[in-house]
Amino acid sequence: MYTARLTRPIRLGARRSALARAQANQVAAALAIDGIDSSFVGVTTAGDIDQRHLTEIGGTGVFVSAVRDALRRGEIDVAVHSLKDLPTAPADDLEIIAIPAREDTRDVLVGRRLDDLANGDRVGTGAPRRAMQILEWAAGRGLRLDVVPIRGNVDTRIERVREGQVDAVILAAAGLRRLGVLGESEAMIREIVVKQLTAQILDHQVMLPAPGQGALALEIHRSLSIEIRHHLAALDNSVARAESLVERGFLAALEAGCTAPVGAHATITGVRGTSLDLTLTAVIGRTLLSNLSEPIKAGPVLRLEAHGSSMDPQQFGATYAGEVLAKLRERNV
Repeated sequence: MYTARLTRPIRLGARRSALARAQANQVAAALAIDGIDSSFVGVTTAGDIDQRHLTEIGGTGVFVSAVRDALRRGEIDVAVHSLKDLPTAPADDLEIIAIPAREDTRDVLVGRRLDDLANGDRVGTGAPRRAMQILEWAAGRGLRLDVVPIRGNVDTRIERVREGQVDAVILAAAGLRRLGVLGESEAMIREIVVKQLTAQILDHQVMLPAPGQGALALEIHRSLSIEIRHHLAALDNSVARAESLVERGFLAALEAGCTAPVGAHATITGVRGTSLDLTLTAVIGRTLLSNLSEPIKAGPVLRLEAHGSSMDPQQFGATYAGEVLAKLRERNV
């Protein structure tokens, strides 16, 4: 174990929201187990200031750019990001030093259970990925839902349900767990209560997560001292990193960002020497590819389930993204 003593606390930088603070506290607690002190530095991001919908203000990077700038200015030692918010394109001067053990990757419907949804119900979400999948689920059952774009922190979104502005909202289970409103004992219970509201954890068969959902990314500047690097690197979880690399490799090869209509979930099913047995399940909205040189015709979502072995998880994801693009181009002929 690396035992070099630090002369000051490690400065953890993150957004000022309750969830971002809870995530930073989780990292602080993990460091404290090894006797490492840390402090929190709150950063206000463009996504916190600009309350337009994410698709209107660019989506990718709006919650991380200001935190990254704090890294570059030396105001913090490590940025604590939600990995799903982090652009897939690497920054030359920054690196992800650790991806800790991953939280629940599922989403939660708060305000209704699936079986209680009725024609005309208003479901709030700011994610095209979630909107695409809940509408597809409803269409398969002959239901007509109204998806309402909403923004705000967890409490704000839940309050929309209490006020009757929407009938239900879709939130990440990881965030609810980190905020302490979705307990570990409920992990296998589909029908639950969140802040006195009816809720249901959505299986992956209904709602695939955003690439990297449930994972944290600890990002540092490459100039960071070796002593701090060692302590942060010790928080890395090899399974979380490999699965996240598959999902983000898939997303990057699609040339898509965090607001794109793409759901992806990877799992390691086995290890053989340096090779990993991997499974990737994904859903892709055809509107994603409107930025390609050849326009893609509108149509139903495309689903993928891939199994294979690879020594390079990121390339595994990119390879299957290439196959998706080829299929979409074939259908466009």
